[in-house]
Amino acid sequence: MLAASIAALTLGFAPLQAAPQQPTEGVTRLPPVDATAAEPEPETRRVCRFETVTGSNRRTRVCRNVPRQGVQDQATRDFMRDNQRVRTPDV
Repeated sequence: MLAASIAALTLGFAPLQAAPQQPTEGVTRLPPVDATAAEPEPETRRVCRFETVTGSNRRTRVCRNVPRQGVQDQATRDFMRDNQRVRTPDV
C-alpha cells in the first residue's frame, strides 16, 4: 500500500514529456532582437587637457570622451556668474 502511494506521488509530480512542436509552413520567423540596439547611446563630448605623469616634468595631451551632463539653464548660469570673484585693477 505504501509503495503504491509513493509510486503514484512520483508519477504525479514527474514532468510531462511533450512532443517537439514543428513550426507551421505559413509562419515566418523573426530574427532575434538585439537588446543593446534598443538603448540609445548617451551623448558624449571630447575633453582634452595636458597631464603630467608623477615623477616627470613632461606634459602629454590626454583626450577622453566624457558623457554630457544635463542642460544648464539660464538661472544656473546667472547664479554662477554672480558668484564669481570680482577682478579689480592693481593700483
